[in-house]
Amino acid sequence: MPEFIKSGGRDLESAKVGIKQYHELSQKVAEAIKAVLDIDVTIMNESLERIAGTGKYKASVNSRIEKNTVFDLCLRTGSSQVVTERGQENEACSQCQRLSFCSEKAEICVPIKQGEEICGVLGAIAFDDEQKERIANAEFNYLAFLEKMAELLAAKYSECQMNIEKQVLANRLNGILNSINAGVVLYGENGDVLYKNGAIIKILKEIDIDNIDDFILEIRKNERLQCLLENKKCIQPCEIIIDIRDVKYTLLAAITHLGIEEASHEVILTVQNINRFRKEIIQSIEKNQVKLQFDNILGISDCFREAKQLAEKAAFTDSNILILGESGTGKELFARAIHNHSSRKEQAFVPINCGAIPDELLESELFGYDKGAFTGAFANKIGKFEVADNGTIFLDEISEMPYRLQVKLLRVLQEKEICRIGSNVIRKVDIKIVAASNVDLLKRIEDGVFRKDLYYRLNIIPINIPSLRERGEDIVYLANHFVSYYAHMLKKDIGGISEEVLKLFSGYSWPGNVRELQSIIEYAVNFETGKVIGTELIKKRLKFSSDKNSCTGRFVKKSLEAAMKETEREIIKNSIYENRSAGSKEGVVQKVCNDLEISRATLYRKMKELKIELNG
Repeated sequence: MPEFIKSGGRDLESAKVGIKQYHELSQKVAEAIKAVLDIDVTIMNESLERIAGTGKYKASVNSRIEKNTVFDLCLRTGSSQVVTERGQENEACSQCQRLSFCSEKAEICVPIKQGEEICGVLGAIAFDDEQKERIANAEFNYLAFLEKMAELLAAKYSECQMNIEKQVLANRLNGILNSINAGVVLYGENGDVLYKNGAIIKILKEIDIDNIDDFILEIRKNERLQCLLENKKCIQPCEIIIDIRDVKYTLLAAITHLGIEEASHEVILTVQNINRFRKEIIQSIEKNQVKLQFDNILGISDCFREAKQLAEKAAFTDSNILILGESGTGKELFARAIHNHSSRKEQAFVPINCGAIPDELLESELFGYDKGAFTGAFANKIGKFEVADNGTIFLDEISEMPYRLQVKLLRVLQEKEICRIGSNVIRKVDIKIVAASNVDLLKRIEDGVFRKDLYYRLNIIPINIPSLRERGEDIVYLANHFVSYYAHMLKKDIGGISEEVLKLFSGYSWPGNVRELQSIIEYAVNFETGKVIGTELIKKRLKFSSDKNSCTGRFVKKSLEAAMKETEREIIKNSIYENRSAGSKEGVVQKVCNDLEISRATLYRKMKELKIELNG
């Protein structure tokens, strides 16, 4: 059966088993014929390889017979051959002249046929005159008997071939079922498990199920699935909850009757880990980020280069990183470059601004929640920590994290595990944590709003990003870069920046850092009508930059009270402007209060007194 030998893997093993069974039966048939006829017997396959034999032929099993023999003729023609005389005038004799000099006195060969296919030859050989005479005297009876035996072998050959085909099909089907992500379970009429693929084992282990067999039986009893099954509906996958010892497990499942036979009550169930399914989708989305590298973060000053070099080294470790720097210095750019430079670069990078999300929502954003955990929790939600599993989470404005959540974050740092709101299932996470702050965390610790133990857990590798005013060389370098970038993007014919503007830039404090410089250049490129950016547009945007607004001229002939109010008004307005990206009005107010170190009541009183609009 060489056509099966060509298959590989488990198919090849199945073929070998089938062939072995056929050869064993062939040997038994040969021995039975020998016992009845008292004549030695040998059996060949379609390749003239001896697969069974008695007497001296038994020792030569697995050897190949030469061509141009009676066996070869029988195999080629598909007709029985009988040779009883030396020099017999027929084709068989001419094909087997060896009778004139070998020990074989006579032989009968009959083909073994499977339909029209010749799959072997059965032969009986006489070695003495008495055996030869018996064959000659009862040639018809001997031939009829051997042909019946050949039919028996042919039937067994067909059976083995069919079994091999069934096993090959079963192997392939099993391979297909084990290659898919969904778990598949086949239940019998009484609810017993007839089959389960490898994926169901993996899925249940993922959700920490110890007794997998019992759990599979529990799924079958789920009320929602049972109801649909009794209505004989073939359903799309639906979300089900299995409650085992007060622990809820959520799965995506579909169940239906197998329907192979009308009277069959076998049921097939498919199961998926809905949480992993959702998590993988979200992680896939998070992976589609711009692959920002350290080379993309521009700066030529020595202090900035030192910060980049430290960050590059920190990227190769899984230790926690704390990025410190004023607003607008590029903390998130550093965090993304660290992730993309690390061994986790193919996994998710998950940023979250702790100051832009209301306190009551931040916990659910970070840790997620289970369905029914609180009013409005209509479905399970995967938190940012789970999404960042095997990747990096960036906690921006970590100083704004509520004090009670700092305790939970500390557990994540220490134990590398989280628990969703409304759940008692502990989930392990493997994450790299990069935190960032634009305020002095030690001062926040003194004020009692930030935990000291959390600070030291986060501050394993501190990276300080210098402000733009500390990077004198970078001001002109970045300004020219932004002019070139926005001129190309906005299709403006602007070649550079005037010397007067560069002097203004060099003497400016840049409270908004690189972000402010970029914003001013984009504004200037939009409205500049000349070939170079001049001072007129720039002075409109720079704070405290002109002589009119300088300390020597702006408060001339003004009382001390009026000057103080004007200064207060400008400081508050500047802070509102700088924090306009904080999201909601509530978030902007909180940021302004933190920057100016005043209470909300004081801020609202000052805004009313100085006639400042929050969105003005």
